[in-house]
Amino acid sequence: MGGYTKAQINDLYERIVKDIDISNELFDDAETEYMSLGRWIDKETPTYKIGVYPQGSFALGTVIKPLTGTDDYDLDLVCEFAEQYGLTAEELKRSVVKPLLQRYRKTRGEIEEKRRCWHVEYEDVPNFHMDIIPAVYCNSHIKITDHNEDNDTYEYIGSNPKGYIEWFRSKMDRRRKIIREQYCKDHKEMITCQADIEKLKEYHYKTPLQKAIQLLKRHRDIMFQNDANNLKPISIIITTIAADLYNNEDNIFDTLCSILLKAEEYVNSHMRQGKYFINNPSYTGGESENFADKWNENPDRAESFIDWIQQAKSDLIDEQLFNYTRIKMADNIKKSMGEVTQHHVFSAMAEEERKSIVEQHTKVNPVTGSLSVTGSIPVSKNHHFGK
Repeated sequence: MGGYTKAQINDLYERIVKDIDISNELFDDAETEYMSLGRWIDKETPTYKIGVYPQGSFALGTVIKPLTGTDDYDLDLVCEFAEQYGLTAEELKRSVVKPLLQRYRKTRGEIEEKRRCWHVEYEDVPNFHMDIIPAVYCNSHIKITDHNEDNDTYEYIGSNPKGYIEWFRSKMDRRRKIIREQYCKDHKEMITCQADIEKLKEYHYKTPLQKAIQLLKRHRDIMFQNDANNLKPISIIITTIAADLYNNEDNIFDTLCSILLKAEEYVNSHMRQGKYFINNPSYTGGESENFADKWNENPDRAESFIDWIQQAKSDLIDEQLFNYTRIKMADNIKKSMGEVTQHHVFSAMAEEERKSIVEQHTKVNPVTGSLSVTGSIPVSKNHHFGK
């Protein structure tokens, strides 16, 4: 038996997203950690007004599990000072923020300086490591510390993570509202008042755009897991292009089609004077921020991105998927999403099918030969299932 409908492929992708997504409990743990850090920093610095908040995949609802069970989740945070307080970028980053992070809790190893942040791993904060960007509020955006490693100099550069989150959400506002209303309707016994609705976490009603980005990030991680040349496409470019191309589709498969079929054209049409340019849509505080600036320094990065797009099209939306047998589809998911996820998803589907057969819910469609609950020929019970 073979052949998949779009609905069946979409169901498969929903299952994969569920497997690679962060659990609700871990998401809440992450929120607890950064709020705890923010309260502690605020208490320890009476001369400064400081706020700590998430950016990146945690804030956008696109976080995925690490490839291996031994890796931590990345928790990207902004440590925003209400004003500059006369501090240079180097003073803010090295003399103020670093000592605070060192005193907060016992770290696993040394705090590592990266170009724009401190990379911190705390012994009593399992499952997460934090990348914390020192920043200063400046009108409608922020200035973050940037370390030029070649010259060992520091400067402030403009950014707008909160604005980016607002822009991203605006791309899916319509779909979020529909999903949220349906969720509240389905859980009306649990959600009894407007206050309950306002408290709902976004992971309760994730959109097809967020799920498609999660699938694309996992596909990228698998394809580049042995990348020795640092050519793996960065998440901010994937997320920006995907959000710009999203057209309010109501399922993952159609969303992937909108993104993958137009992504290469998007890259080419956004070039400026022969250079790659993926604009930060939320930053208007000066010179435009180019997420693809490193593509111009190393064109192999751009070529690698296009190669990945082509592979993702083949693996995730190609017409041949509709003709796959279950074995071939399982092999395709193993190759593109990883062996662990493939095993989890197909084992769960097999167990559901076994129970359905035992309970006489599963029938054979006489036209296609496929198993479903809407066929007309009952499947006989098999008391030796799996033997």
